[in-house]
Amino acid sequence: MKSNKYTLDRVEGELAVFLKYPSETETLHISTSELDEGVKEGDIVLISIENDIYKVERLVENTANQREKVQGLLEKLKNQRK
Repeated sequence: MKSNKYTLDRVEGELAVFLKYPSETETLHISTSELDEGVKEGDIVLISIENDIYKVERLVENTANQREKVQGLLEKLKNQRK
């Protein structure tokens, strides 16, 4: 079974667009019907592929850490403008 981390970048109609984490240079498109209801844009997930079936697991701690890091960078930028 192959597994990789991805970030849910956006939803376009019936497709969820994921960017491979952390480089965000590769994309993966999955039908939104294969996602759990709790997965939302910006979430970091572990996607496993077996027999053309996707299993998407939300990585809550990774997502929270990334959001804190981004928030810190935004605060730093705001403070530089003052």
